[in-house]
Amino acid sequence: MASATATAGPRTFAQAGLTAQAAPATQAAPATQAAPAAPAAPLGRSAGDAYIYAPSSRTLAPVAVQGTSGSVGSPQNVLSGASTRISGTNSYLVLDFGKEVGGLVTLRFAGASGSGQQVGLAFSESSLYVGTTSDLSSGTVYSGSGTDGALRTTVNGAGSYTMPTDKLRGGFRYLTVFMGTSGWVDLSGVSLAFTGAAGMSNPSSYPNYFYSNDALLNRIWYAGAYTVQMDTIDPTQGRAYPPPASGWENNAVIGSGAGVLSDGAKRDRAVWPGDLGVSLPTEYASTDDIVSTKNALNSLYQHQNASTGELEYGGPAVNFYGSDTYHTWTLIGSSTYYTYSGDRTWLNSVWNQYKLGMGFITAKIDGNGLLNVTGTNDWARGDQGGENIEANALLYAALIGGAGLANVEGDSAHAATWQQQAATLKAAVNQRLWNSTVGLYRDNPTSTLYPQDGNSLAVWYGLTDSAAKNTAVAHALAARWNNYGAASPEKDGGAIGTFPGSMEVQAHFVAGDDTDALTLIRREWGYMLNSPNGTGSTFWEGLRSDGSFDYGGTYMSLAHGWATGPTSALTFYVLGLSPTGTSQYGFGPHPGDLTHVEGSITLPQGSVTGSWDYDATAGTLAETLSSPAGTTGTLGVPTYGSSAVSITVNGATVWSGGAFHAGAGLTGGSTDGSYIQLTGVAAGSYTVSATGLGTPAPFTTSVTGSVTGSALPAGYTLCATEGGTCTPNGTQVMAYGAGDYRYSSVNKATACSTASFGGIDPASNVLKSCYLAPAGGPSGYTLCAAENGSCPVSGTREVAYGLNGAFRFQSVTGSTACTSGAFGTDPLPNVAKNCYVAPTGAPAGNWTACAAEHGSCAVTGAQPIAFGANGAFWLGRSNGSTTCDTDTLGVDPLYGVAKTCYTRTSGGPTGYPVNCAAENGTCGFSGQRTVAYGADGDYLYRTFTGGAACTNTAFGNDPLPGVAKSCYLTS
Repeated sequence: MASATATAGPRTFAQAGLTAQAAPATQAAPATQAAPAAPAAPLGRSAGDAYIYAPSSRTLAPVAVQGTSGSVGSPQNVLSGASTRISGTNSYLVLDFGKEVGGLVTLRFAGASGSGQQVGLAFSESSLYVGTTSDLSSGTVYSGSGTDGALRTTVNGAGSYTMPTDKLRGGFRYLTVFMGTSGWVDLSGVSLAFTGAAGMSNPSSYPNYFYSNDALLNRIWYAGAYTVQMDTIDPTQGRAYPPPASGWENNAVIGSGAGVLSDGAKRDRAVWPGDLGVSLPTEYASTDDIVSTKNALNSLYQHQNASTGELEYGGPAVNFYGSDTYHTWTLIGSSTYYTYSGDRTWLNSVWNQYKLGMGFITAKIDGNGLLNVTGTNDWARGDQGGENIEANALLYAALIGGAGLANVEGDSAHAATWQQQAATLKAAVNQRLWNSTVGLYRDNPTSTLYPQDGNSLAVWYGLTDSAAKNTAVAHALAARWNNYGAASPEKDGGAIGTFPGSMEVQAHFVAGDDTDALTLIRREWGYMLNSPNGTGSTFWEGLRSDGSFDYGGTYMSLAHGWATGPTSALTFYVLGLSPTGTSQYGFGPHPGDLTHVEGSITLPQGSVTGSWDYDATAGTLAETLSSPAGTTGTLGVPTYGSSAVSITVNGATVWSGGAFHAGAGLTGGSTDGSYIQLTGVAAGSYTVSATGLGTPAPFTTSVTGSVTGSALPAGYTLCATEGGTCTPNGTQVMAYGAGDYRYSSVNKATACSTASFGGIDPASNVLKSCYLAPAGGPSGYTLCAAENGSCPVSGTREVAYGLNGAFRFQSVTGSTACTSGAFGTDPLPNVAKNCYVAPTGAPAGNWTACAAEHGSCAVTGAQPIAFGANGAFWLGRSNGSTTCDTDTLGVDPLYGVAKTCYTRTSGGPTGYPVNCAAENGTCGFSGQRTVAYGADGDYLYRTFTGGAACTNTAFGNDPLPGVAKSCYLTS
């Protein structure tokens, strides 16, 4: 996949009671600053309400006929209360409710051919499984017993039938009504008593909302909310376990109260604490129905082992134990719930149990300061156990959250202990599990697996110890995407796990990789929402690498809470409103490629509403904010690398010249270079105007750029040295640097200077140069379609969408639409783009094959290595001999395709084509020049005047020990 150009910055706002990070990509600041933008009037809650899937009435009816089989007369009649005749054994009518629903069906009959006619009802979430047998919910796939089959009733003439309450069907879109006898019945009406969103009198009445200028993102936000509503069930309507021998039973008691947040609408209809890690923030951000979360947590605490402190892996009625990760998720859910609710009475009631639970899991911390997992049950991932990165990231979050709760409880001893354990664990994880070559955390110290879940959690929960690691993880995870979503190598068969995928979305935002975060949401969640096989309203338990259903297909839940991560991410990061305490909040937008976003969250004191309008061309951001009495907040403004940002709040200048100026009642301000933070925002209404912002990059430059963004892509040509001027041919990407580079899309003569790139110097104390991207597609790629056309590919290939150096990349099998929608965002707004297909063989530039997949690639010293095929490559580093396979390298850049390893060959780096001296020689030139010194892809850069000795001494180090090196110039 493509290397991103975003950079991460220091931590800013908290999310779910945990510390988050924010720092978007930086690009060139506008040459002139526009006048402060007037914030657009927010469209308001009604704009978001238009996307709500939840019904306002609990009595529903089908909206369409999906299909028929056999003899069905006037099938549309039943939709309007007239009669539809179904005649003959196995003839059927499939009714479509238009979205995921759940509850008890009533059928009304106007007549029958005679007494004793048998009518069946079968249910399915997907159109793939419509027919006379229901899709699976009772546990067949994993328990080895039971089939769902269908319900049957006898019709003797005019009358009605309502399903038994224990046969409630929690999640379906399609209802099949079929004949089990040879006569006929006249079906005159079908209705459903809707049972989702238990505890809400009006399921469509949302306390919070989200609205943006992107309709797909709006639909995704509300589909995530509706998924969790479908999973919020009456506590007496859980799935019976063990399952019956046939059919299904949804009459198990799984908790108390009016509603309980379970994992899935169709199944398992039980409390699984891991799912709460995603569905709780979704529930809070949308419906604020956190009472249902409290009821779920209470159910888990009520079944805690009183002697050991162990909490259940799966709550009633499954009552499973034996998972260190899910035990820890309950602890995280507890601190998260308190952050959202400020419910001190509840916290007091569970405090002793909470401490007991913390004692159980912290007792497993070993001599290295890491959790040593012995309870290995987990979500459907493999390789759990030992000093596992996922489990340790969870424990770190639990310890930080627990220390906060201990402070609330006045328990200073536990607060201090848990803080210290968290600090020790963080240091140990980064020392024992981080692999700088891969740019990811190992699953455990001896593993060659680099999981999506643990790496995403490490970034999301602040376990990383540098912004550079956040960036590296974000880029390495993005390298695994295909055209359906993000791969989960810890799950079998190249699956795309929507649970760890929800974690990855959060991680990209925390790393400041906003454009990729939005691209992933549009790609993976847009695919699920728009798939003709889905419900069109809810998100799936998982999918395979080819986009098909995971978890046995017919058994899979298509309304699963752990798949709803984008909903909270869009509120907490894109809108930028997030709770940081029981009366505190942060407001710090992540605009990405959006221009307008608005919405709200609910604190215990009331609603906090915000909106923003971003003009990347003008470099302006306008915000509005309203907060209730008793709250305090922090206002964040992204700089996108500009040091010339000026901010007014309610007309008073509070930031200019890089410094805070008292005004508008604010108490302070600071910047980390990525965001300006204004503190002490008291309750009230605010209008914020910021000018002089830089511009985020909606594009990536090359699929073979290094994970740090330091390698200039192949095909770029010198256009000026620092202090000169570059003139593009139309709109073209310009690179600036020496060894490390910044990128900007330019359409006019542009100074080759740090000021043109937002004041960010990519290579300090070195004379830099500017380069223009090759015209058309990436070097070596072939035009396959113009914008809005269709790009066919042979097999599976990497496809670039864009022009002149600005692209979005994705792996494509068969063909793809050449549109911004298909690639997640527009890499070059207002410019006609194309699609280009990658060649087979080596990456563009000086690369040579060193081993086929599963072979051994031998190099001298530590050298760059590329692993992949057909344009999709992972870049890392090999030291000595490396086995060329996904197990060793930890990544699969192109699932299901035979790959090869490549090493860099002799010659200078891109942009430095002139060999001016061999090692120990002299590179002669006049004036001041920057010289590259090295070989085989490893170089040092230094500026000299009047010539340079081509030696390790002159450059201060040996970039590649044991290998003959040379010196190179730009021209």
